[in-house]
Amino acid sequence: MKNRVNTPRLILHIDMDAFFASVEQRDNPALRGKPVLVGGRDGRAVVCAASYEARKFGCAAAMPMMNALRLCPHAVTVSPRFAAYSAVSAAMREIFERYSPQIEPLSLDEAFVDVSASLALFGTARAIGEAIRAAIAHELQLTCSVGIGPNKFVAKIASDLEKPNALVEFDAATLAERLAPLPLRRMWGVGPVAEASLRAEGLETFGDVQRAGITQLTRRFGDAGRTWFELAHGIDDREVESSRESKSVGEEETFPVDIDDRAKVEAHLLSQADTVARRLREKQLFAQVLTIKIRFSDFATHTHAKSLLTPTDHTHELRDAARQLLREFEVKEWRAVRLCGFTASRLTASLGQLPLFDEPKRAKLATLDDLRDQIHRRLGR
Repeated sequence: MKNRVNTPRLILHIDMDAFFASVEQRDNPALRGKPVLVGGRDGRAVVCAASYEARKFGCAAAMPMMNALRLCPHAVTVSPRFAAYSAVSAAMREIFERYSPQIEPLSLDEAFVDVSASLALFGTARAIGEAIRAAIAHELQLTCSVGIGPNKFVAKIASDLEKPNALVEFDAATLAERLAPLPLRRMWGVGPVAEASLRAEGLETFGDVQRAGITQLTRRFGDAGRTWFELAHGIDDREVESSRESKSVGEEETFPVDIDDRAKVEAHLLSQADTVARRLREKQLFAQVLTIKIRFSDFATHTHAKSLLTPTDHTHELRDAARQLLREFEVKEWRAVRLCGFTASRLTASLGQLPLFDEPKRAKLATLDDLRDQIHRRLGR
């Protein structure tokens, strides 16, 4: 493992610009140059995506649609077309595969690409990044922002610095210096609560954390402090994980104290289902078999599984399955639980042909899931 970590890596983070809204503007020339809000129009609807023209008025994804329309009353609202977005996402992946097989999708509109082994064929990482941007512009009539760095964390930060339609490269030799002025809200895992805790210690930028030192940070924040210290210096050893290698996606938790309250175990399973669903969407995979595992205090381990007619990555469907599978445990056999787990398997990269009556339901679930994912990324949890 150490050899892999110490081997110089070059990672690209490719992030489409205002993806859903840009696809709508591309496909409908009448929308070009206008503020566009993708989402529903009913009283509880939220914004799935806002074009850059709408963002100038303060509109943003995950905002209630009513609030966005107050900020920009002349905005055009468009219902989301997830089939169209998925088709563009598949075309994006085909472009990425011309330069590397090591691709880790994060969502429909962004991915990591490890080009470390591709330089002999294509030259520099910057040349590859520019080639990908040019291909997306020419073939898809869309723009993207590309970040280049020695790891995933740095590449993602770089892609966000000069959006839209930009390429930013962070060199390993000057990494800490370039990261130093950035606010801590840009750091993975630092949501509003963590940011407030760090600010209370006088830490507001990456440079502040760099200067604080690992001893002070771990004494005050434990393992999180160590992680923040490493990220502030641009240290991130995680590999780019290609979805082709995934056979299952799962979460398990061993409780520090056995739990005999069935409702509490269910709450843990539902949280695990949420995480598994999000990871499936990040990898652009769908699961047809869902399994829960329960290990009781006497170490007896039982599993219950459910096969679905149609593969899914929807949080709502995974949560429903977790509840159903837990109900299969008889009350009389229930006892204190030591461990619970939720796993999605029999994975596929395609949904196949959906029944017509399923499409409206799945479009609604996809909208909700997209909002969940945006909120998760924004809050760092």
